Amino acid sequence: MQRKLEILKREPLVHFCIIALLLLVVAELLIEENGTNHEDTLLISEDILIEHLQFQKKTFNQSFARRYWEGLTQPEKSNLINDYIKEEVLYREALNLGLQKHDQIIRRRLIQKLDYVNGGFSSNTDISEEDLENYFQLHREKYRIEASITFTHVFFDFRRHSKEKLEKTVKQSFNHLIKQSVPFEESARYGDRFIFHRNYVDRTLRLVASHFGDDLADSIFQLPLNAWSGPFESPYGLHLILVSENKTSRLPSFREAAPLVLEDYRRNKMEENRQLKIQELLAGYRIERDASIPYVPMDITYAN
Repeated sequence: MQRKLEILKREPLVHFCIIALLLLVVAELLIEENGTNHEDTLLISEDILIEHLQFQKKTFNQSFARRYWEGLTQPEKSNLINDYIKEEVLYREALNLGLQKHDQIIRRRLIQKLDYVNGGFSSNTDISEEDLENYFQLHREKYRIEASITFTHVFFDFRRHSKEKLEKTVKQSFNHLIKQSVPFEESARYGDRFIFHRNYVDRTLRLVASHFGDDLADSIFQLPLNAWSGPFESPYGLHLILVSENKTSRLPSFREAAPLVLEDYRRNKMEENRQLKIQELLAGYRIERDASIPYVPMDITYAN
């Protein structure tokens, strides 16, 4: 037995194991004594925030960034601090996944990837019809169907007619359209070519206004159905107009809006899950500040 002990004392591997064990014990004792794990500690200093500001503004001028920081209001500084904390937490969590590479472009991509994962919502998640209907009722106005109109017009270009001839031509054409009861589909036989369209089918007020101007668009939506009206002036010339259909704005049924409701509901749940996950991650970190950095309460939610 004594001989075996002597052999073990001379064995290098035994010496290595004893030293490793001692180092492990010492490391554990030091961690307990300090009571601090630097991996979950965020140090916030003015220099760190100014560096963050340079990347945020994509201008790597420290003097400019420092002047910009000093010129911020207290709420603006608070927002910048919150943004830095959130980004740093997401960045560290991304690194914990083993995607270590010290590059600002990679950093942004890692944050975006983890932020996406934090949504924690897949297309396989159960969504009941009741959930969708409740969401629809709460946000029904969002799905309002805009008023729309269907009309045709006969156009007379200011550039192609003198003032005297234009008035006479428009009057003769208007009388002919009324007398012959020219239908919607035959309007293309009359007038000049318009810069946009001859016929407008189920078009909203915004689109009509973008082609004819606000005042004329409002007038078109007030015209009687199936009767030629005019002449009306636009920035381009004069118009004789025949409205065949005018649909008022209305709230859709749940069935009509269901595809949009489903998409919005999923997006909303993804955002809720993402914010909850970020809140959980932030709770695992202790925030330390320089004396020059004021304390501000964390605002967990933030925009994409």
